[in-house]
Amino acid sequence: MNKIIIKADGKEEEFNKEKINSSLIKAGASTDIALAASNHAERKSNKFRNTNDIYYHTLEYLKRNDPVSALKFTLKRAIMNLGPDGFVFEKYMSKILNSYGYNTKVDSIIKGFCVEHEIDIIADKDNERFMIECKYHNTIGINSDVKVALYVNSRFLDVQKGCINKTNNEKIFNKAWLITNTRCTDDAIKYGNCANVRITAWSYPEDKNLQYLIENKKLYPITILPQITEPQKIKLFNADIITISELIEYNAIALANILHININAAKNILNDANSLML
Repeated sequence: MNKIIIKADGKEEEFNKEKINSSLIKAGASTDIALAASNHAERKSNKFRNTNDIYYHTLEYLKRNDPVSALKFTLKRAIMNLGPDGFVFEKYMSKILNSYGYNTKVDSIIKGFCVEHEIDIIADKDNERFMIECKYHNTIGINSDVKVALYVNSRFLDVQKGCINKTNNEKIFNKAWLITNTRCTDDAIKYGNCANVRITAWSYPEDKNLQYLIENKKLYPITILPQITEPQKIKLFNADIITISELIEYNAIALANILHININAAKNILNDANSLML
């Protein structure tokens, strides 16, 4: 019998090295490195109690054998470090959507038929207008459930009715869209499919999920770099630098001035940042 592992949500599952192998390949590790790391984890599996143990063991292996893949492997947790609140995540998602051809606007107040609504992102593309709710979680194991999907659709219907009945001057919204950095429950996905609420979660849908949207265009957040401190993160956000691709537009002198660090430290940050974009 395989070792039983406690997941982040408290559920139990058997240790499965294929899940490790798959996650490493998604993080950009070579087939050989992914196989070697998952085999190494399997040999040490009796020491693991939970998925956190597996994560840190695998991360340490990657740091020794493939440092760039080690950075990419931390992507999910790097997004959770955008917080503590969800506003930076909303801006990050807006930038991601821009890179896929959407015109976006963040943090709008729109009058619905009944009440006003604060809309996280308005996105326009191909004659469609989306009302996007970003559900941000900064803790492993918290999922967006069906109540979230119901809430998103209810607000969308009120805004859409307001557009139709001219209680606002907005173009008509075509669809509600829920975006979350973790997972959605099966009921949330089932409701979304039934009620025509688009859902983008960490690993849903199978294609064009959040992980894919980021990895496909290397839209990594600056929080993926471990040497960036909390105060430095805030300085970068205040300068509207959220993605690695934005960060590497600066030279070492400019970055040192933004972060109030010496040039060598800035060069080290930029070297790691550039390695992710190769």
